[in-house]
Amino acid sequence: MSFPPHQSIRLLFVDDEIQFLDTLREYFEPFATVMTAKSAEEALPLLAEFKPDVIISDQRMRLISGVEFLQRSITVSPDSERILMTAYGDITSVVQSINKARISFYLTKPVDFHQLRLAIEQLSEASTLRRENDALIKELQVTNADLESKVAERSAELQSAYNFLQQLQKTREQMVRMAVHDLKTPLGNIELVLHEFERGGISPDDFKELIDIAKQSTHIMRGLVEDMLTVAVISQPQFHLNENDLELTPFFHAICSSFEQTAKNKSIRFIKTIPEYLPIIQADAQQLQHVVDNLISNAIKYTPYNGIIEFSAKTDSGVVIISVKDYGLGMTKEDISQAFQEFKRLSARPTGGESSTGLGLFIVKKIVELHGGSVSIYSEGKDKGTTFTVKLPM
Repeated sequence: MSFPPHQSIRLLFVDDEIQFLDTLREYFEPFATVMTAKSAEEALPLLAEFKPDVIISDQRMRLISGVEFLQRSITVSPDSERILMTAYGDITSVVQSINKARISFYLTKPVDFHQLRLAIEQLSEASTLRRENDALIKELQVTNADLESKVAERSAELQSAYNFLQQLQKTREQMVRMAVHDLKTPLGNIELVLHEFERGGISPDDFKELIDIAKQSTHIMRGLVEDMLTVAVISQPQFHLNENDLELTPFFHAICSSFEQTAKNKSIRFIKTIPEYLPIIQADAQQLQHVVDNLISNAIKYTPYNGIIEFSAKTDSGVVIISVKDYGLGMTKEDISQAFQEFKRLSARPTGGESSTGLGLFIVKKIVELHGGSVSIYSEGKDKGTTFTVKLPM
């Protein structure tokens, strides 16, 4: 057994016999880093800086005994191993103090250097193994912490996925219930029209009225199906916008033009304020059209005959601001707080008997937020009109 060649063990010898210390130094210095002290008082300050691997101390010293010194050394250098050299007559008292001072070996004087070296080598090996074990434990703790973090992260992902599936199931059930409820009336109307056609003998005026009923019913069903499909698509976690360059001025003009006839049918004055130049932004044109369509459509639905609605677009501080204002039925505070929820029908009812799926504003908010924007509602209350404002980053 020998000291590791690549690692010099640090030894601290404490003895009041100077000649004995010199002999110890001469014997151990070829294979160890040796520090000596003539008393416990001299040795104590050395511990913090030197941090010996093994402390070898004589028992009989003038002011502080070897056992007392080794006991004090635990606080300063807890990882050091300890050997006590003692006269034969002190063995009984030393044995009683071994646990207090954490003494690994004790040797009787005169000390056999070969035996002392064997003891130091054994302690050195044990110390090395202990340090390696401590390092492995720390590594294991880090690994465990990392594993726990990954498990926690995965658990959170699974919980999030479970919550999403629960919400998806709830949404699906709501959509089915809503579809069953909202399709009954238009389907019944179409059955009525078909029944009248089957009977025959329909006058031209009745024929036109029946055709209008069928058209309106299919329009209601198409709107419901389209809104449900849009919600199903944009609610998927893997859904991504198909963003491209979008010229806003012609985009807004085209959408507004498509609603001019609908507004005329209710004698509504449709005011548009669209600048000749608006910036080109990165946006999903198809999804953004859902937003503007829903807002203008709602404004027409909830504005009485001979009313006014206003559409405007502008830029301010790097933001595109879209505003749709009506002077219609207005919204209560409760309406505003619930407006963007799925399947939520508010207190106001369309003024021309139009249909509402309760999904339009939910779609608006979802698409706007996917574009990194925001949507807000302002209304002073019932019958005082409503303003929807959408802000999109440029």
